[in-house]
This record gives sequence, structure tokens and C-alpha cells, in this order.
Amino acid sequence: MKLFITTLLMFVFLFCPLVSAQDKAAKGDPFKHPYANPVDNPELPRLLLIGDSISIGYTARVRKLLAEKANVHRPKTNCRWSAFGDENVEEWMGDSKWDVIHFNFGLWDWYGWKQETKATPESYAKNLDSIVKKLKKSKAKLIFGMTTPPCIGSERSANVVVSEDRAKRFNDAARKVMKNHGVQVNDLYVAIGEARAEYQLAENDVHYNDAGKDLLAARVATSVSNVLAEKKKRKRSPIPKITSQDGVPNALILGDSISIAYTPIVVKKLKGKVNVTRPRANCGDTNRYRSALSKWLGDKKWDVIHFNVGLHDLCYRHPDSKVQGNRDKVNGSIAVPLDEYEQNLEKIVTMLKATGAKLIWASTTIVPEGEAGRIVGDEVKYNLVAEKIMKKHGIEINDLRELSGTFPASYFRGPGDVHFTPEGSEKLADQVAGSIGRSVQAGK
Repeated sequence: MKLFITTLLMFVFLFCPLVSAQDKAAKGDPFKHPYANPVDNPELPRLLLIGDSISIGYTARVRKLLAEKANVHRPKTNCRWSAFGDENVEEWMGDSKWDVIHFNFGLWDWYGWKQETKATPESYAKNLDSIVKKLKKSKAKLIFGMTTPPCIGSERSANVVVSEDRAKRFNDAARKVMKNHGVQVNDLYVAIGEARAEYQLAENDVHYNDAGKDLLAARVATSVSNVLAEKKKRKRSPIPKITSQDGVPNALILGDSISIAYTPIVVKKLKGKVNVTRPRANCGDTNRYRSALSKWLGDKKWDVIHFNVGLHDLCYRHPDSKVQGNRDKVNGSIAVPLDEYEQNLEKIVTMLKATGAKLIWASTTIVPEGEAGRIVGDEVKYNLVAEKIMKKHGIEINDLRELSGTFPASYFRGPGDVHFTPEGSEKLADQVAGSIGRSVQAGK
């Protein structure tokens, strides 16, 4: 009995800390554990890292370097050699939308770890060609991470030395494939260069110490950041350039990102009937409205003004919050309290009425469960205040809150996201275009 108790105590002391550490790792700190993919921030681009243990080593560091710039994910596995990647890459991509995919295969092909049929530069190129074709279906920007150098001596598992000539022949084959497909190359081989002894763990180990991981992560993060910056630079404004037609009524749409998404669709639906435009800005909350409204109105004669403001007013924010926009409904402060919102909206309506345009108020769309900075039902309270003001001034109400409340989950960009998919925006645009169209006809 004493022996049993002693053994049990030894087990508790020896293994409980290990279990605790594993549990902690399983919960996942996105800056420490490469497989602990964080919850997506729908406001950020999405990056998928595909690769072997070298990429596993730098994934968490890349995630930290790209915090607030991109959602960084990777398959929860070592992606191994190119033939293995060709078999599994579509599963790793899944049905997710990726903006950038940074991928690499090579070390396993060089050393032949666990492969019945050893790779050649020719078979490697064939596999990469197939992988790229599959990756291109994602419509993501692709970056190939050139394979890092072999270790200096005989590798500890394969017990072979990979010459620089062999590495070069494989890398040259990869470079040719990428050139044929127009895929950008991030040359991680050159990044390490002649400093293998400084950055690799040992003469017989292809893996990297902290300094080496930092160097590779910085190279990957910079490569991805440059691509994202270029994509952002090339990204067309969501508001198409308007060619005004003489003799056609002019309509102005004012609102936040919800209206930014549906405005281009409204423009198309009313083309030739109404000149529809909006400020090239997110109109934000009522405080911003009051300071910028004169600029947005300009000196154009507006026949119809379709406007909304509210989602930004009822948002809670905290300066220490890491959520996009510093949203935090637990510890944060509300942007514009309800009484201040009412006062601001009254003044905004007065300014809009002075234009002589037909006014249409769009009620604030639904706040879904799980939104980080907004409380479910607050939009109803703000809409009731707005409704009172609109009725007082005889302003038509376009009830987008009621419409959005009927939307299925598939019409939202994600759980807890106030934004809509193209399908959701299309439905909103239908109702907005109909409202503006009827107002124009009534004014003739």
C-alpha cells in the first residue's frame, strides 16, 4: 500500500505540471503556439502559411509581426514533402477565402525523410506545378518561400549530406515553376546565406535558433506586408466613379461601412435613372456628421438624400483593446450616449432639410450576437430615438433594421459581425434603390 501511494505521489508531481502545460498550449496563445490559429478579425486580410517544420518555427513570430495587419493561419500539421503537399493542399485551403498564401516545400524532398520514392528535381517541379495550379483556384496572391539551406554536415535523421549543388538544382527547378505561373518568390535561402553556422541549431540540424527564426519571420512578414500594401494600393474604391447625366435626378447616400458596401449596387440598379453617389469616406458617428456634413453636401443640387448614422454611435471602445477599432463592450465607453445622439441627429436633420432635397432615413441595421463592441438591442433603442425625430420632421423611413433582422447567418460576414456578405448587401441595395427610385418618381 505504501509503495502504491508513493508511486501515485510521484506520478502527480512528475506529470501534473506537464499536463497543465499541455492544456495551456492547447488553449493557445496566438503569439506562442503556431497551431493556435486566432479567431478571424473580419476587418483584416487572411494569410495562410503552408510549409514544413521551418515554417512551423516562424509561424507564431509572423503572427506577432502582422498583428493588426492580417489574420495568420497555417495547417495544424507539418506539410512535409511536395508529393504529400500535392495530395493535401486542397484540404489545407478548405473553403476559406485567403488573400495571401505563403507556401514552401523542399527540405523533405532534398533529404528524402520517410519517402518510399525519393524526389528528384524533375518530380519536385512536377509536384510544385500541380500544387500551384490548385492554390491559384483560391484567387489568393501566392508567395513561394524558397527552401532554406541544408545543414553543413550529415543531417541527424537522414544521415546524409545535401550538397549546395543539389539544393541549387531543386531551387532552380522551383524558381522555373514559379516563373511560369507568375508566382512571387521569397528567397529564404539567400536570407540565411552563408550564416548557417550562426542561425542553425547545429551542424547536423536544419532547424533554426531564435535568431534564425526571427530573421526568417521578418523576411516572411515583410514579403506579405508588401503584397498587402500593393493589394490595398490597387484596390478600387468601393464607390464607382459617377458620370452624371444631364436631366437625371441626383441622389446622395450618407452612412457608414454598411452603406459603403451597398452603394455600388444601388448605383448599378439606378443607372440612367438617378445619378447616385456618396462621400468617399465612412461617415462614422453623429459627431463626425456634424463636423463634415457641409463638405459632404458640397454645392450640388440634391434631389434625394438617403442617410443613416448609428452603428458607430452605439459602439463601446477601450484604448487597451486589441480588437479591431478598440471595440470592447465590457470595459469600454460608448461613443455617443443616447441623449447626445438625439441632440446631434436633430441638428443633422435640420442641416439636411436646408438643402431642399427629399430625405430618406435608413434605420440602423441589426447588431448580431457576439459583436465585440456593441450590445444586442442597442440599435433598437437608437432607432426609436431616430424614428421620433423623423416623424417630427415628416421624413420617410427605410427600415433596414427590419430587413436585416430577417437575414440568415449566411448573409453576415461572420459570427458577431455587423457587416454583410455580397448577398446581404444585395438585399439591402434592392430596398435602398427602391426607396430612392420611388422618391424620384414622386418628385416629378
